[in-house]
Amino acid sequence: MTYETEREEVVRVAREFERLDLTIGTSGNVSHRVEAGIVITPSTVPYGDITSDDLVVMDLEGEVVEGSRLASIEHKVHLACYTLRPEVNGVIHSHPRVATAFAAARKPLPAYLDEFGVYVGKEVRVAPYAMSGSAEIADGVQEALGEDSNAVFLASHGLVTVGTTLAKALMVARQVERAAETFLFTQMLGGPADLPEETQAFFSQVFQFYRTQELG
Repeated sequence: MTYETEREEVVRVAREFERLDLTIGTSGNVSHRVEAGIVITPSTVPYGDITSDDLVVMDLEGEVVEGSRLASIEHKVHLACYTLRPEVNGVIHSHPRVATAFAAARKPLPAYLDEFGVYVGKEVRVAPYAMSGSAEIADGVQEALGEDSNAVFLASHGLVTVGTTLAKALMVARQVERAAETFLFTQMLGGPADLPEETQAFFSQVFQFYRTQELG
């Protein structure tokens, strides 16, 4: 079995993001970049039952290099993120409750909070709807993610977050969920106030620096 350290990290984060209520059942998926391509969670295996042996190693073309189980149906989304962003080493597809509401409503989430602009990016855009597992959904994620965000909503589906480490991708998912919930609360107060343009420009620069750093 290759990539034991990366496999252990994938298993740890997969169990953690379910514990944090970022998904439920077997929904969602987790991957880690490795020399051969990626290590990714299998399809239809409960996170509490997943072991390192269950994980699948794929190259960046989507061919299975190692593993007997079926890779997650959303592996094309993961591969699209790694192909687009060379600095990304971890990708998480989750179904957090509030963030998924934004995805279902197909509403982007703006960067209206200081820490959001630093760690998540300019905004969380919505990738066009496409069937799970399709090439179209992967193409949409690439376009919506771009170079200025670490998160994207999958229309009528869920959330994808990326990071230079899996820990950072997990933190981004938590940041998005918290910001999405706070955004809804602000609607009772007239909506969030806009950050000054100079502040937004500064955070954009900070984001571009931090997106390449291995900080949790």
